[in-house]
Amino acid sequence: MRIFLRILAVIYAIAAVMHIGTILGFGRMPFAEMPLSWQISDVAYGIIDTIAAVGLWQQKPWGVGAFLLAACSEILLFTLVPEWFTSNPGELAMLRGFVVYHLIAVAIYLLLRHRSRNASAAD
Repeated sequence: MRIFLRILAVIYAIAAVMHIGTILGFGRMPFAEMPLSWQISDVAYGIIDTIAAVGLWQQKPWGVGAFLLAACSEILLFTLVPEWFTSNPGELAMLRGFVVYHLIAVAIYLLLRHRSRNASAAD
């Protein structure tokens, strides 16, 4: 579990840097010209992903909570309202890829958690 949480921490740190970079103007368009939904999501996920990265690296329960919040909220947003983020077919495929990634990451986390609890109960 420790290694998996560290891998997630690195992934969420990279995501946080990307969101913060977009806010600072390193995105494909100036932040002020982006649609409001993009601006809100970049700010929110810049914060949530940073919290998740730090907490996951330190193996803290609040890091896992931030990871689950980020993953589940992106799954919902990218599934229910993908048009808030893009209408480009190529980018829609990318959003679906993010959904699949989050589903797999949450499933692996839940499986590892279940196994570690069963191992603890057996002792």
